[in-house]
Amino acid sequence: MEFKNIEVSHMQHALQGMRNAMSGWDKSDTQVLLNGSVDVGESDRDLARRLIKAGAPHRKFMRQISVIVDICKMPAYFMHEFATYKVGTTADSSSTMHKITSRDLAMDDFEVPETVLESNQLQSTVKALNQARFDYLKAKAVGDDELAERIFRSMKRMLPHSYLYERITWTCSYENLIEIWRWRRNHRLPAWHEFCEKFIAQLPYSEFITEYPDDKED
Repeated sequence: MEFKNIEVSHMQHALQGMRNAMSGWDKSDTQVLLNGSVDVGESDRDLARRLIKAGAPHRKFMRQISVIVDICKMPAYFMHEFATYKVGTTADSSSTMHKITSRDLAMDDFEVPETVLESNQLQSTVKALNQARFDYLKAKAVGDDELAERIFRSMKRMLPHSYLYERITWTCSYENLIEIWRWRRNHRLPAWHEFCEKFIAQLPYSEFITEYPDDKED
């Protein structure tokens, strides 16, 4: 997977808001620099960490730190698991509805196979999908829309879970990401490790996400 056009917003506002309960705004030491980046002060950082470690009811400010990212080459099976964390998130993806008939599919449209059996199966499937695409275009050319739609539905059913979505634009919050980090960074699927290490761990002040204790119950 690749992660492009990452934007983190509302950091300063969220950190000011975390002080509302005790009316401690004068203690906030976070600043926005001339280049637009946020410099989180030591006082705000200390309070943020304490609230985060106290659990979800106390770290509400994490829900207000927003992230938007373009995730490229996300496997279809990973996208299905990804939906587990869709509360308060939005995703706008490239569409198989349009892409699978626009050109012949190739092996690099899918995750790299890990076994000989998988490689052989994928090659056969890609060949079958491209034959179906040829039949689909032929049916469309002669005006047989009913046959074309049947073939198209067949192609959708045949498409392997290893198919790579070209691009998904995803929005979330730091609260979504703390839950993903907590439950998925040691997952058996390597794609989750990649998501955690190449995306979450590289965000500004990612320690707000990654330092959450494993044994803490909300």
